[in-house]
Amino acid sequence: MITLHTCANIVAHVKQGNKSKHMSHLRYNKLILIIVLLFAMASCDEDREHPVPYVHVNFEFNVIHYNLSGPGSSHQFSVDESGGYRGIIVHRLTMDEFRAYDRACPCDPNNCMVSIDPENPLLATDPCCGSTFLLLDGTIVEGDARFPLKEYRASFNPATNRLRITN
Repeated sequence: MITLHTCANIVAHVKQGNKSKHMSHLRYNKLILIIVLLFAMASCDEDREHPVPYVHVNFEFNVIHYNLSGPGSSHQFSVDESGGYRGIIVHRLTMDEFRAYDRACPCDPNNCMVSIDPENPLLATDPCCGSTFLLLDGTIVEGDARFPLKEYRASFNPATNRLRITN
């Protein structure tokens, strides 16, 4: 004989089974969504590769010899002096912190290179595409560039006033 209590148990069991199937279906959909997003992000990374080619950089110098003695000072080196793909620009942020960038313009690294703006040493400009970059962090200020300047590591030893630029 089926009682009201038995019917309630059967209904609860059926609801629980449907809920379990629904939860399983949701988990499956979430897993598929995560996989699709991971593939999409991986393909975006290929599009985001910096256009300035990799070259080995290991350059060291005394900052006093290149007029980099105070914050806000900048110096540009040719490729023969420092390496890099088209040379290197060094900018001194603080007494102990420097930034170093490749002089190759990201718009056309094989043919164009940036130079320190003589009117504003916080900026580097490329006469080919007209792009301007901020030497505090390499970001684009204006122009057609889609990528910031390629940055290298800059390690400073205040005891010797030597700055080492590396990949």
